[in-house]
Amino acid sequence: MVAISTGRPTRRTVLKGSLGLAGTLMLAGGRAFAAPDLKGKTVVFASWGGAYQDAEKASYCDPFAQATGARVVQDGPMNTAKFRAMIESGAPDWDVADITIDFLYSGIGDQLFEKIDKSLVDTSRLDPRFVNDYGIGCIVWSYNLGYSTKAFTGANVPRTWADVFDLKRFPGKRTFGDNVVATLEAALLADGVAPANLYPLDVERALKKLDTIKAETVFWSSESQSQQLFVDGEVTLGLILNGRAYDAAKKGAPIAVSWEQNIQSIDYLVVPHGSKNREAAMRLIDGMTQPENQAKLANMIAYAPTNPAAFAKIDPAIAPWLPTAPDNVKRGFLINAEYWRDNLKKLQERWTAWKLA
Repeated sequence: MVAISTGRPTRRTVLKGSLGLAGTLMLAGGRAFAAPDLKGKTVVFASWGGAYQDAEKASYCDPFAQATGARVVQDGPMNTAKFRAMIESGAPDWDVADITIDFLYSGIGDQLFEKIDKSLVDTSRLDPRFVNDYGIGCIVWSYNLGYSTKAFTGANVPRTWADVFDLKRFPGKRTFGDNVVATLEAALLADGVAPANLYPLDVERALKKLDTIKAETVFWSSESQSQQLFVDGEVTLGLILNGRAYDAAKKGAPIAVSWEQNIQSIDYLVVPHGSKNREAAMRLIDGMTQPENQAKLANMIAYAPTNPAAFAKIDPAIAPWLPTAPDNVKRGFLINAEYWRDNLKKLQERWTAWKLA
């Protein structure tokens, strides 16, 4: 396997403690430099769709296109199987992709990504915990227990993952992502396993716990679908990303989240191996790390930035929705990316078999 940068974030160190483009690009500290001329270049950006990708387009891609003359095309939603198939074909359709940390770690070993060109991406402006040789951290986010404020009111609201599995006290359809990552953790937490004792995961115990609510669970295949399930009233509680819940609540949906046992993670920007637009792709990533742009995204969808300078520009009303808020950090834990690096592929297969059983 390809060695992973010693500067990568680890489960113990990431999140420990607190955590205008128009012809020019801004460095941290306000120093400007001339934007590269990329007229005639097309960069395909793939992400997770819905409100999050809309925010990325407005915060990152549109300003980059305006400053450089490049055309940035949106695609997605991000799918690990599709990503792998692109690399195997030798002709990836995507130039920059927003991926989760578990896929970053597993994909490095399979040589799925171009090495980050630090002559084009200024990593000095970032918290070093979010800089990897093959990916650049762009947001910190969390898996939360979301619930309908129509179905549950007053003191009788679900607070822990165990409540998601309590069909009598909290009736209604639940939801989880159609993804082994975080779903197994939530099931084990519900079964009484302490966060410090989760890894290595007891997979069969987790699936046995999930069996108890399988018939009452809707598995979402995209993050935008997770929002819509709550908006439409198809589910009453379950797993949702903090930013998706914030976006839905901001638009009037009857949804709230619990921060108990929140599962924190990081998204990374990568360039697929074999990208035909490598230089432009690296420059787009560089633009996505600037504080003004990261703050704009956080203010739109409540995902925390990886550039420390961005926090000064974030609306204080957003802070309670961020996993990096001090109280939220201490009530949750960071997902173990090293574990998922080593086990993702085989557990995806086990997950598929369980769903079909």
